[in-house]
Amino acid sequence: MKRVFAAHTVLQFIFLMSFWLLLSGHYDLFHISMGVVSALLVTTLNLKLRRFHFYREEIRQVEARIKRQMPVSLRPLRFLYYIAWLFWQIVVASLQVAYAVLSPRMPIDPSMVVFKTRLPNASARVILGNSITLTPGTITVQLRDDEFVVHALMDVSASGILDGSLPGQVARLYEKTPGQVVGSIAIIRSKGDM
Repeated sequence: MKRVFAAHTVLQFIFLMSFWLLLSGHYDLFHISMGVVSALLVTTLNLKLRRFHFYREEIRQVEARIKRQMPVSLRPLRFLYYIAWLFWQIVVASLQVAYAVLSPRMPIDPSMVVFKTRLPNASARVILGNSITLTPGTITVQLRDDEFVVHALMDVSASGILDGSLPGQVARLYEKTPGQVVGSIAIIRSKGDM
């Protein structure tokens, strides 16, 4: 155990010193000695911190709680497919937003889309919220339990939500046949629609 700890400390010093040399670009005695002093200082401080265990019991409790809340595991191959699918959706949405902004008549019709999902766990909801925000023309404004509030720049921006394809793809990351993922949907175009 002590050998591994010592090896990690030496590797950390070597990494920090290499990083210093890479970023500094100066290889004279003064700059190299400053790098050695800095790398030694950071390594020494980190050595003392690694021996002290902060809130070990609290961390175990949080990890146990997270494991209880996430009994459904992510399907790795499906996740790779999802990344490619999401990238394509981002490209298509980018072109749609660029067309809307550059078009002389500017077909922008902002709205808020409120919908509920039946996703298997909290991480699926976070993936969906982040995917919506990554897609140009939409942003997740609020996520509370299973209810999402999304701002959409135009109707076509929210089409992946309205037809259920985006939430369905996220649900398939965890389940082979998720069924109906999106529950109730409401579109708010003005204060009167609230």
